[in-house]
Amino acid sequence: MQHPRVEWPLLVAMTADLLGFGMLIAVFQLRAESLMPAGWPSGPIIGALLASTFILQILLSPRWGRWSDAIGRKPIILACQLLSAAAMMVYGLADSLGWLVVSRILSGLGAANVAVSFAAVADAYPAESREGPIGRLSAAVSTGLVAGPLLGGLLLTPSVVPKNAQHFAVGMVAGGASLLGAVVIAAFLPSARPTEAREPGSKRMLLDFGLLRDTPGVRVYALVATVAWMALATLEGTFARLICRLYQYCDGQFGVLFGFESLLGVLVPAFLLLPITARFAKVRVLKTSYAMMGVGLALNPFGALLAVPAMVPLAIASALYGLGSSLANPILNGIVSEATPDNRQGELFGLLQGTRSLGFILGPILGGALFDAHPAAPYVLAGAICLVAAVIVPDSAARG
Repeated sequence: MQHPRVEWPLLVAMTADLLGFGMLIAVFQLRAESLMPAGWPSGPIIGALLASTFILQILLSPRWGRWSDAIGRKPIILACQLLSAAAMMVYGLADSLGWLVVSRILSGLGAANVAVSFAAVADAYPAESREGPIGRLSAAVSTGLVAGPLLGGLLLTPSVVPKNAQHFAVGMVAGGASLLGAVVIAAFLPSARPTEAREPGSKRMLLDFGLLRDTPGVRVYALVATVAWMALATLEGTFARLICRLYQYCDGQFGVLFGFESLLGVLVPAFLLLPITARFAKVRVLKTSYAMMGVGLALNPFGALLAVPAMVPLAIASALYGLGSSLANPILNGIVSEATPDNRQGELFGLLQGTRSLGFILGPILGGALFDAHPAAPYVLAGAICLVAAVIVPDSAARG
């Protein structure tokens, strides 16, 4: 298998799909709030709607990964891309909370494409050479997740799209991006059935933790990934509401900040990841990265107390968080990939996708409830969670 022929279609498809996903994850809270019946507790309900995708994702991602181990990566990635596109278009047409639920369910059904794409990259490179390709794919994911809100915020600007058509435009553009990714996968990703016996497994558990049982060195990193994603989920589930309430930035300015993080998400893995990990121990960088993420998250609500333009402290907080996350994600993925047998890489990245899902189940629900109590509360909690993650990272890399 020629590595570039595998890698570039995945980079394009994941950027496009996560662009659409990022558009929705940021604007969804505003749309749900606008459709909320009077008197309903908006924070917990918005959090539950956001979490519904990830409930399905945590149940299905490991199974998608194991299926891809058995039949090959391409058909699974393509199916997930199409489900993701459908979810985004349903969002654009939704006129009630019920249709928003349908959109989130479809999104959850198709959310394993990232995990299986990481497994496809792991297939194409030997263990000692995976860090760079995994870093580039992580950059593609980060670009979509954070550039998406930039585009979503632009489409919520009245001077760009009329107010009554804004969320329709978001859904159609997001769905179109994911469809573009599906076309690229169908046309250009090589079809490759497994060339060796993999371990797709025969268990029928909804949540399969067999890999954690068989590779003890991965366990603590799965916990770290879960708590870090939970911290991010509290941000993405409340950030647009936070800056509207505390900073009076209500017309899509959140997209500028997420766009800044997007730039870091591209540049750091592409140009700084390998030099940094060549000079410093990976686990040391990982600990420092989570600490930076924690400080950045905790700072978000407190810029309003300073006698400076509001965008300045928000940009500093975004820089700290963006730099930390753009280093932490590919380093953690690389560490656990090296500790996992080659014939179980799909299962591994399905499991990691499940940890992300668990974080995004807990984060939005808890964050939404805390936001209703006090806007700063979810950010203080998220910052503390990331600092805990920095502490529990082992002092040595995982071993299988």
